[in-house]
Amino acid sequence: MGRSSELKSLEEFLEAKEDYSKYLVHLTRAKDGLRGGQILDTILSEKTLRAYQHHCYFDKNLELPDSVEIRDQFKVVCFTETPLGQIDALLQPLLGRWYQPGSYGLVFEKKFIREMGGNLVFYVTRDVAEPLWKLYWKVKKNEFPEKLHKSACRMLALVTLCDNTSDWHWEREWRIVGDLKFTRQQVYCGICPESNIPYFSNEYFPIKFIDPYWRRDRIIRELVKQKVDDIPFYD
Repeated sequence: MGRSSELKSLEEFLEAKEDYSKYLVHLTRAKDGLRGGQILDTILSEKTLRAYQHHCYFDKNLELPDSVEIRDQFKVVCFTETPLGQIDALLQPLLGRWYQPGSYGLVFEKKFIREMGGNLVFYVTRDVAEPLWKLYWKVKKNEFPEKLHKSACRMLALVTLCDNTSDWHWEREWRIVGDLKFTRQQVYCGICPESNIPYFSNEYFPIKFIDPYWRRDRIIRELVKQKVDDIPFYD
């Protein structure tokens, strides 16, 4: 059989690309003595993903005492567009990575994150990023009008170095500057170990939960099963 010459819609085309995902994943990690499950409990109770840290090309300068006035404007919430059936790859210990993601998290539709101001990270080499320091200094000196100042901070917070000494573009990261508030209905699904799914499913209905080590076919099967199980049947 020859290859089909029938034109496909963008939706059909993307469905066939196994390296593409319509979803963005936020993974928790142990923090301040709290385990991943406790942190996910807090996130879901507050319905907020909090931006605690900045993660960009300008990090070292942002840590200086004279940067305290702009530091909060660079703090972000991070996501990955790694396909759902490959989340387990991100959980492997990795030499040189300063953090270790945990087996708990949340999944959102990429469309929702974009509507909330999220954007793909800009991976750049030092040569490409160098001119951006001029923009950063102007932000730091507060030389822009308020609206432009805010937009410049949002853009600069997305810039990440990518060269022979530092290459993290495989994370396929997205970021939102500032906290992300959400409703349960806006969560595509949650992530937790299979043994904890009954607890989180009952506590945070109607959110469905998947295990990060499941492959795509099982994820689809389990999400469909959970959805069907929630439909009330009457005699």
